[in-house]
Amino acid sequence: MGRSPLALALATYFVVIGFYTSLAALSPTPPVGYLFATPVVASALVAALVLATLVAGASLIRARRGFLGPSLGILAPWIGAAALASLLGFDPRSGLAVVGMMLMGAVFHLALVRHYGRPGVRDALLGAYLGVGLGASLAALVMVATRRPEALWALNHGRAAGFFVTANQFAAYLIALLFIALGVGLGASGNLRRLGAVACAGAFVALVASFSQAAWLGAAAGGVFFAFAVGARRVALGLVVAGLIATIVVVVRPTAGHDPAESFDRLRVWQAGVRVLELFPLTGVGPMTYFRVYPAIRPTGGDLPGTFGALHPHDAYLSLAGETGIVGLAAATLGWWRFGRAMRSRLLARPAEARFVGLGVCAALVAVLVQGIFDTIGVVEMAFVWIPYTALALASTAEGVTA
Repeated sequence: MGRSPLALALATYFVVIGFYTSLAALSPTPPVGYLFATPVVASALVAALVLATLVAGASLIRARRGFLGPSLGILAPWIGAAALASLLGFDPRSGLAVVGMMLMGAVFHLALVRHYGRPGVRDALLGAYLGVGLGASLAALVMVATRRPEALWALNHGRAAGFFVTANQFAAYLIALLFIALGVGLGASGNLRRLGAVACAGAFVALVASFSQAAWLGAAAGGVFFAFAVGARRVALGLVVAGLIATIVVVVRPTAGHDPAESFDRLRVWQAGVRVLELFPLTGVGPMTYFRVYPAIRPTGGDLPGTFGALHPHDAYLSLAGETGIVGLAAATLGWWRFGRAMRSRLLARPAEARFVGLGVCAALVAVLVQGIFDTIGVVEMAFVWIPYTALALASTAEGVTA
């Protein structure tokens, strides 16, 4: 039996959204680094997302009711704060474009939570996500071994970056893949379970090859969370010890796999992010606008305008604060609090053996949030990671859904 249009649409959206960095070719920010996707390819990806959203939206219209649930309390603060900051910011057009992507994500979110239990939806979405993720992991390892493309290999100092601009972006993708694959490998059955196990192994090896210290820290945090959540206390304790050792190693050798010239780059970048928040504390400068004000607040010795360090503060929370202000930070906190409360009640209502997938997604989110301390753009994370991945967490733990 073939997959339904809805199952294919939801799977397409979730797979494509994982490579959101390819949309940089359409971004107002100056092009930096090695871009795989041309504007034509990026436009095709957006078209795929729009088509998938239309199919998902049609399914919600047919459902008429029963699809808001806890999602409304999570999505409304996030999207509302971004919209307010966009309207009051320096570039409303670019900001509202991001809000538009968030609204598309909201349609996907609601449709996935509503229809995850329908025949074929779960297998199509998770199968496509894990299959593509495994392929991306293996491709990255081959690219590192062959040093191709040369420009990408040189830009990342030999670190695995895969189909992303930087190794850190690739690592952010991998830590989510790693834990979702782990949850599926433990909680699913049949071919999907086997695919989850293999994808988890592939993501782990690729993550090691990325030399992304922030992602390693995020993975350690996600691992501790997952181990404690499933009752593996000794494993969790071992991960804590391993994390402490790894932290000491990073402190002693901070430039392993990195350009030594970038040793203190984050401090200067964070200084600029703090300055933006000081100048625009309430609603920020607006989404996708940080790079426009950066030249005026660039700290002494800071990155030149048009370079990586000038595009965003390389801290999801400083970025969110600078672009959406205190209002945005409060909205983000409110949304996460509501998500945590909803997930707690859903997980407690399910037997232990049926929690693995949901806990895997939660561990992925923990890893992403910790990694975000050292990288990523707040509003972009909200649109392309927080909204779709919280949907999968809620959907996979809904009443009547089998692991």
